[in-house]
Amino acid sequence: MPSHLRAALFDVDGTLTAGTGVWGPLLRSPDVPPARKVWLYATAMPHYVLSKGRIVSQARFRDRWVRLMAWVMTGWSSQAVEELYREIVHSQLVPDLRADVVDVLKEHRQQGRYVVLVSTMFEGIVMELARFLGANAGLGSRVSVQNGRCLGKIIGPTCSGEQKLRFAGEHLAQVAEPVTLAECAAYADSRADVPLLSGVGYPVVVYPDVAMRSHALAHGWRIFNGA
Repeated sequence: MPSHLRAALFDVDGTLTAGTGVWGPLLRSPDVPPARKVWLYATAMPHYVLSKGRIVSQARFRDRWVRLMAWVMTGWSSQAVEELYREIVHSQLVPDLRADVVDVLKEHRQQGRYVVLVSTMFEGIVMELARFLGANAGLGSRVSVQNGRCLGKIIGPTCSGEQKLRFAGEHLAQVAEPVTLAECAAYADSRADVPLLSGVGYPVVVYPDVAMRSHALAHGWRIFNGA
């Protein structure tokens, strides 16, 4: 590791985890009316297909998807939302963690670096996983809750694509000992996270998809795949 590094940023889905599933507990919830589920898939599927064909960016699809996930929870109590966050983390994410990437995270913590998880997922999910892993912070898309009820909306932009870099930069500027992005390592797997890795001092591609691997090779980025 370069000696100047003071912080490390980790994507979650596909990087810290193998990316085998996140939203099952929400989509299976009996509190989601069947008609709402039908509408969800009907409106999301075309964007998913377009993202796979690279007609629509992966980041744009993820932005739309997480907004739809917030909409699915419209009217839920804040307690029910928090319970969902914990269920997703401990039933979906924790069993799916990549042990070798978690070891890298722990190495950063042992070296005294400030560790941040940054994901398009709901902020509450990312914070819960950060607590489990011993990271310093978890950044994600912020769900609007008012008077104890979920409004079914995301506050401001989602934490996706190039916004991940902005979320991370703003957070690191406000910690007790501010850190610049040039002093950060960052770990991510997919082409949607090229802006995140491009904006830090030490980018590392983790178990990359084809597009991300190609970009990494072209730019001389380190590739980590457990080998």
